[in-house]
Amino acid sequence: MMSKPRYRWLLNRLRHKPTGLEECSPDLIVEYVKATGAKVFYRSNEYPRCPQLSRDFSKLVKHKLVARKRSFLYDLNGFMVSPRSTYVYRLTPAAANSLTWVDRE
Repeated sequence: MMSKPRYRWLLNRLRHKPTGLEECSPDLIVEYVKATGAKVFYRSNEYPRCPQLSRDFSKLVKHKLVARKRSFLYDLNGFMVSPRSTYVYRLTPAAANSLTWVDRE
């Protein structure tokens, strides 16, 4: 899948979820892979990782269409699961009000 439709897909997904999307969310990764055919890395005892999704999010942040906020993973006892953090992405007002990224599907 070419890059523009991927960005459109991500922005539309963000529009349907105004609270934001977490980069490591397994549901988001599975949906993204089905939509784009990107590669996923599965490791035991770890979240699935999709480097293409991370790159696409970074590109949207660079163009100020999406805001990134650091988020840490905690278990039920309140301990941090891994020192690596993940990010939550939200639409910026510029992207939320634009009509240029609307999907025609």
